[in-house]
Amino acid sequence: MKTSSPTKEISGYRLIFGYLGMFMMLIGIIVAVPLVILIFHPEELEALPMFGGVSLGYIVIGLALYFSLIFKRKRSRFMRHEESMLLILTWLLAILSGAAPFYIASLTGHMHMSFTMSCYESASGYSTTGLTVFSDFIDVPNAYCPYIFTFHRAFTNYIGGMGLVLLLASILGAGSGGMSLYVSEGHSDHLLPNIARSAKLIFGIYAFYTLVGTIAFILSGMPAFDAVTHSMSAISGGGFSCRSDNIASYRYLDGQVLEGGFVAVNSLAIEIIIIVEVCFSGISFMLHTFLLRGKFKKFISDDEIVFAAGSAGLFLAITFFGALIATRNAHAGGFFADSGEIFRQSIFYVLGAMTNSGFASSAADNSQFAYHIVQGSAANSPIFLGHGFVISLIILMLIGGGAGSTAGGIKQYRVAIAMRSLWYSIRYRFASIHQHYPKLTKRYGHTGELSDDSIFEAHHYILLFIGLFIALTIGVLCADPDNYYLEAAAFDVASAISNTGLNMIVSSNYVAANSVTGPVVLWMLTIGMILGRLEIFPAVYAMSNIGEEIKHHHILRRRAKRESAALQAMEEE
Repeated sequence: MKTSSPTKEISGYRLIFGYLGMFMMLIGIIVAVPLVILIFHPEELEALPMFGGVSLGYIVIGLALYFSLIFKRKRSRFMRHEESMLLILTWLLAILSGAAPFYIASLTGHMHMSFTMSCYESASGYSTTGLTVFSDFIDVPNAYCPYIFTFHRAFTNYIGGMGLVLLLASILGAGSGGMSLYVSEGHSDHLLPNIARSAKLIFGIYAFYTLVGTIAFILSGMPAFDAVTHSMSAISGGGFSCRSDNIASYRYLDGQVLEGGFVAVNSLAIEIIIIVEVCFSGISFMLHTFLLRGKFKKFISDDEIVFAAGSAGLFLAITFFGALIATRNAHAGGFFADSGEIFRQSIFYVLGAMTNSGFASSAADNSQFAYHIVQGSAANSPIFLGHGFVISLIILMLIGGGAGSTAGGIKQYRVAIAMRSLWYSIRYRFASIHQHYPKLTKRYGHTGELSDDSIFEAHHYILLFIGLFIALTIGVLCADPDNYYLEAAAFDVASAISNTGLNMIVSSNYVAANSVTGPVVLWMLTIGMILGRLEIFPAVYAMSNIGEEIKHHHILRRRAKRESAALQAMEEE
């Protein structure tokens, strides 16, 4: 009697591309979501083929990959670093899907978005960075389909912050490699043992804050569309705005009732709401559960919250008094003449840089922004912040937000671990009698001892991140020495790799004026945004795995060639 052989498990590249097909279907659905805007703005119907075509293409290709490779087949678990390869491929396809509508609109002559600019804008959206070269905002005359495109930008922020990988991993489930895929992006915030339940909880928290933020924005004078897009961008720590001058636009509209609004615009209230939402975006989702359940003692005693509060107070004092000193000769009326305005800007930018949000409350035009904070100002300019302010923002952007939050950067907990381990090392070495001091840390409501692995990981990642920062800064300076100087290059690179979105040089005007060097700088910053969002390691693992696969196949070919030559020699004998 003939026995049937067990079904061979799907593994390797077939498994990777099979799952990639599933993810392409989801990405196709994400691209189609902005089409809901056509219900409220049917005059933008001509954008339908741009979004619908990309969506349909992704869904069809995804279905073909899924059904031809893994449908109803037994699947093995991911081998070493295979989940990193799937992660990188998924992110690249998501970025291309987000870039496609911009580029198609450019090919049809409606926009000025090259392929490089389109990929840069999409990468900035999905990585929740907020750097932009977009110009068709809702307040720009003759803008092309501004509502659907600005919503598309905000929605990429929202998905990127909520977690593209979390969405995908929740589909896979922990048993099918979903948890390993989620961890491969650098997440350590396992709210619940089950990835699907963790995703449900995170999405619930995210939706709650988005709804509350939207209502608050409407009550402060924003039209409903502005409120929705800004709330999505704020809670994700993204920084995209639907208006050309970002949050500064509402300063020019103070006291006016906008079309679609219910009350007069209050720019101060809008900035306060932005600050609250971006602060929430920079906090670990695990800590949000303590906050929402009323466990305030556990929340405020967490090492990360203590570090964040201390850093905010320290850098707020540095930036505020530094800007007062910088402005003393720029404005008439005494040393404290601009203290109110400077304090308002200091709070907004310090907390924005800490949480990597990227919103701007002064003119979004980069030349004005750089002029006011670095080079000097005229007697009637709104603000002059000085070099110390810039350096402080660079440091804050590099440190970043909370681990397990939507923020980027090194992450506050890693820096806190490094500082705490340094303190314990000094304490031990200078003690009169060398004795063991437990390296205690308070994390997620528990007090425990720091493991050597945690300390080594923190130190290694800090060195790796700073190394990337230095390399890209040198790269930008070499690529465009005519426009970039050290401070500006460091600022824009720090903003990109920490996924912040504040800028000093790079903008749509910069790219238009520098057709050769501009795209090179954009690609460098795009790479920085992706590596920063993925916390570098997955990209390194993926490239390492590809290199090993190429080396392995090369060895197999050489072995086969030798065996063939030996067999041929035996036949000749």
